[in-house]
Amino acid sequence: MNLSLSENICRLRKERGMTQEALAEALGVSFASVSKWERRIATPELNLIAKMAELFQISVDALLGFELKSGGAEEHEKLIRKLQSEKEYDKALIEAEKALINFPNDFRIVYRAGELYAVSGVELNEEKYTKRAVELLCRSVTLLSQNTNPDISEASIKLTVAQCYIALNKPKLGVEILKKCNPCNVHDALIANVLASVAGDSRNNEAPPFMCRAFESIIANALRMTMAYTEFFTEKRDYSCGREVLIWLINMLEGAKLDKDLPSYLDKMAAPCYALCAKLSLLLGEEQEAENYMMRAHEVAGLFDSAPSSKLENTKFSIIDFTPCTTYDNLGNSASEAVKNVISCEKLLNLWERTIKDGEIK
Repeated sequence: MNLSLSENICRLRKERGMTQEALAEALGVSFASVSKWERRIATPELNLIAKMAELFQISVDALLGFELKSGGAEEHEKLIRKLQSEKEYDKALIEAEKALINFPNDFRIVYRAGELYAVSGVELNEEKYTKRAVELLCRSVTLLSQNTNPDISEASIKLTVAQCYIALNKPKLGVEILKKCNPCNVHDALIANVLASVAGDSRNNEAPPFMCRAFESIIANALRMTMAYTEFFTEKRDYSCGREVLIWLINMLEGAKLDKDLPSYLDKMAAPCYALCAKLSLLLGEEQEAENYMMRAHEVAGLFDSAPSSKLENTKFSIIDFTPCTTYDNLGNSASEAVKNVISCEKLLNLWERTIKDGEIK
C-alpha cells in the first residue's frame, strides 16, 4: 500500500474528529478494514478511495499523495498568490483554474482562487470574475475545517463575498451579509458607507447608528495606534518622530471639534497627548517647547474638566436627532488625571505643577 495513502487516511480522519469505527461506518466497511489501511497491511479499493476523497472533501490525487509527487496544492497556491501580487492576472487565472481541476476540494486552492477572482473583478472591471469569486469563496467556507491560516476565518471570507455583491451592484445583499457577520462592529464603517450611498440622505435611513459607532471606533483606534507609534519611536530614541505622530493625532482630534471653545470628549484624549509632546520635547532638549506643550495640556484638560461628558458631543460629525455614543476609556476620571497618568519623571511632574500654578495665578 502507498505510504502516503495510509498516512493521509489516518491524518484526515483525525483532523475531522473521526474514529476508525466512524470512518468504517461512513464507508460501509468493517473497522478491521480501516485499521489495516492505516497500518499499510491492505489497500482500499478504488471506489472506496473515491468515496473517502468525497468524505474528506479533497481530490483523489491529494488523498493518494499526489501533492508530494507534483509539488501539490501548497506550491500551486504560492504561485497563484505570487502572480496575483505582481498583477499578472491572465497567468494567475489560468493557473488557478488548473489548480482547481487537480484540487477541487482543497481549501487553500479554492480560497486563493476566490480571492484572485475578487481582486481581478475589481481591477479589470470584469463582472464575470466577481461572480466567479462569490462562487469560489462560498465554496471555501464549506472547506474551512482544512484551514490552518489564523488570518483567514469565516468572517473574513464573508467580508470579501459582501464586497463582491456590492461591486455587482447588489448593495442590499452585501449589507445583509455584513450585518450577520459583524464581530465587534468591525464592519460598521463599510455598512454605513453602503447604506448612506444607497439611500442618498443619511439622516433618513439606517446609516446613522453605524456611522456613529464607526466614528467612535476610528477615534479610539487612532489613539491606540498613536500611542503604539509613540512608544516605538521613544524606544528607538527617535523623539522627533514620536512627537510628530502625537501632533498628527492632536490635529485630527481638534479638527473634529465643532466649536473649539466648548468642551468635548476629544479634549480628554488630546490633553495627555500634549503632555507626551512635552515629555519628548524635554528629551530633545527643547525646554521652551516642553513648557508650551504642557501649558496647552493644562488648558485643554481644564476645558474638558469644566464640563466633563462621556458623549461624543460638539463634533463636526454629529448627526441630527441622533444621540451620540457613550465612550469608555482607561485614561482616568478626568482629563487632568489623564495627563498625570502619562507623566513618568520628576522633571515633567514639576513642569506640570508649575504650569497649574501659573494658570491659577493668571
